[in-house]
Amino acid sequence: KENNLFHDLSFKISSRGISIFMGPNGSGKTVCLKLIAGLLKPDSGELYFNKKVKIGYVSQKTILLRRNVYQNLLYALKISKFPKNEINQRINNALLISGLKDFSFFSARKLSIGQQQLLAIMRALIIRPNLLLLDEPCSNLDPQSTKKIEKILTDVSYVGVKVVLVTHDILQARRLADEILFLHKGQILEQTEKKIFFSNPNTKLANNYIQDMLLK
Repeated sequence: KENNLFHDLSFKISSRGISIFMGPNGSGKTVCLKLIAGLLKPDSGELYFNKKVKIGYVSQKTILLRRNVYQNLLYALKISKFPKNEINQRINNALLISGLKDFSFFSARKLSIGQQQLLAIMRALIIRPNLLLLDEPCSNLDPQSTKKIEKILTDVSYVGVKVVLVTHDILQARRLADEILFLHKGQILEQTEKKIFFSNPNTKLANNYIQDMLLK
């Protein structure tokens, strides 16, 4: 149909490493992420996982409870029904990793933008997902917050969490990605290793995107 966002969309993502969706605005990156997360249902087609998945999802717009930092993390563990004897240790570990230990009882919504995003990511990770999905996790963040988040994503990837994220930041994609999925007008034009994508893209559209040229 003419109003379909995707056209013959088909792709397979490996169960390890960091995969990054890139492409111009409106190409379908966020919708792909929401389909994988189960937040949207496809009108047709199927989505398969080769093993049981527990998904952590971080949206582009940070949504935090009107509670303190500790309680935001506690809520995620409670709804996931974690044993009471694990809860404090998990929260303390998350606070240490994120650098938010001194803000445990600080109102989550009064944190800086960077701190809020760190909290959102730790809240997604605290349930120990094996698939972490993030939409523009470092958009509009300062370099220090971006560096912290990138280290967390790299570290969890090393211990077996599959990371899939959307970013427009080409430098970030160069630092983090194992593979790039390049979308344009609802189609994946390229899915390839980072090194190949940035050094020798297969399509002119991808090359233009890399060179920050306007796609028509």
